[in-house]
Amino acid sequence: MYAVIILEEALEDLRNIVAYVAKENPGAAETLGRELLDQAMSLESLPYRGSRVKKRRDFLKLIHGQYLIYYRIREQEKVVEIVAFKHGSQIK
Repeated sequence: MYAVIILEEALEDLRNIVAYVAKENPGAAETLGRELLDQAMSLESLPYRGSRVKKRRDFLKLIHGQYLIYYRIREQEKVVEIVAFKHGSQIK
């Protein structure tokens, strides 16, 4: 088992995503926020299931609908760091 740490920048990303969706549909925003957190926390048992990020080989990503969860693994410490939650349209 790995410890999952969500960096403050990633938490801010998640808050922004939920706030944006909540403008139109508060219920959907709450569900989406919970789903994204659940996906991130699931990395404690399956940290390598994401795919490598082409431009940042030290990062992996999980895809959840239109959203991506970026993370890196610190193998020696058995830690998964969640570094960002992004909407697919934000990726260049």
